[in-house]
Amino acid sequence: MNKNILVIDDDESIIWVIKKALEPLGYKITSRTRLAAGLRAVQEKTHIILLDLILPDGDGLEGLREIRSVFPDAIVIMITANARMQSTITAMKEGAYDYLEKPFDIEELKIVVENAFRDLSLREELKQLKKAAFETENPQMIGKSPKMLKVFKDIGKVASKDITVLITGESGTGKELVAKAIHYNSSRSLSPFIAINSASIPRDLLESELFGYKKGAFTGAVKDKKGKIETANRGTLFLDEISEIEPELQAKLLRFLQEKEFTPLGSNETIKADVRIIGASNKDLAVAVQNGQFREDLYYRFNVVQIKLPPLRERKEDIPLLVRGFLREATEKLETGEKELSKEAKALLLKYDWPGNVRELENVIKRACVLSTGTIIENKDLLIEENNSYSIKDFLEEKLKHYLKDMTNATNCNLYGTVLSEVEKALILIVLKETNGNQLKTAKVLGINRNTLRSKIREYKIK
Repeated sequence: MNKNILVIDDDESIIWVIKKALEPLGYKITSRTRLAAGLRAVQEKTHIILLDLILPDGDGLEGLREIRSVFPDAIVIMITANARMQSTITAMKEGAYDYLEKPFDIEELKIVVENAFRDLSLREELKQLKKAAFETENPQMIGKSPKMLKVFKDIGKVASKDITVLITGESGTGKELVAKAIHYNSSRSLSPFIAINSASIPRDLLESELFGYKKGAFTGAVKDKKGKIETANRGTLFLDEISEIEPELQAKLLRFLQEKEFTPLGSNETIKADVRIIGASNKDLAVAVQNGQFREDLYYRFNVVQIKLPPLRERKEDIPLLVRGFLREATEKLETGEKELSKEAKALLLKYDWPGNVRELENVIKRACVLSTGTIIENKDLLIEENNSYSIKDFLEEKLKHYLKDMTNATNCNLYGTVLSEVEKALILIVLKETNGNQLKTAKVLGINRNTLRSKIREYKIK
């Protein structure tokens, strides 16, 4: 690591002393005598900044805040001839690494700078270790298809920019993995990554999960509890299935995105939190906005940058890479012994349409590794129905061909309405059966609201 130090101080004698003390130790010193010029000189390769508290053209504390907001990894050491307790406390609260009073002892300066570089080096090492651990533990985040290469490029572009990101894609495509990749490649990587699935938490509990609550806020609140936002302070909060958040809570979330502050349930205290929000949805939020199900202003807050994950059926050239990763993981974690796929099994995997996307592929491979008796995984071990290895469009076309032969000769048969209603009725019946008659779950699976489902049940006389 190059030892770059920027000194922002209007006292030329102080700059001379710092250079005299640190340059022989291999430090590269750059200096500016004005705050504005100093802020312009801060670059990503500027590791340590010695910043005077009082400058002719501005307040050093304001400069500290600006540096920390743009370059959060930089270490800022405040120096001043007018040390006051309150300014010291404020500087440390705003993220200053240390505070030196003029005239400072040269040996103390050397020790503080040396410690700062050591901490910076350890921080970078830990950052790389966390990044490597993420990449090792998540073999799904691989691919060479053009669509996945674009996703990787998008992650690279937004990771270092502290902005809100919206990740879209079907269930099972790996939206949380993209959010983790953004987090572990950002300046927040040493802070928490917290994930919450908005669809898996009852709506009346989601607010308390996000914002926390005070003791006595509601029945069962026997003690104070921090919410996910406060837990993720200085880190990243991943909100999956944001389309499921109810309108009233959407308004509170919008306020947090705007003000970076919130109020726990049952409290009058406003709490600030420095959290990067990444949202995800398997639904088209633009359509949800048009239908009045999602706030337009919140949609635009989330949709600063959108990363679209392709379904697996649109990047089948990545399947062999993914399979190798899952086979290796099964060998290491499930202790299944070395496994490989037969030629026929490989062909079946490429032919299958993967409605459950990468998650389904992972489950199929790991299950086959456990169930197969030899080293070779055959078609039968995959437990994939070959007649299902084509798209819904192909399936419907094939089935409708036989049905339509007789119907097209008839007149006034309302073919369009008849086919649509029969398909819709069959679909509702199938999903109701799968959910054991739970209408709320059925509506979620179908992607319609509960009132629409009830209306369809009455219309088709489904019992």
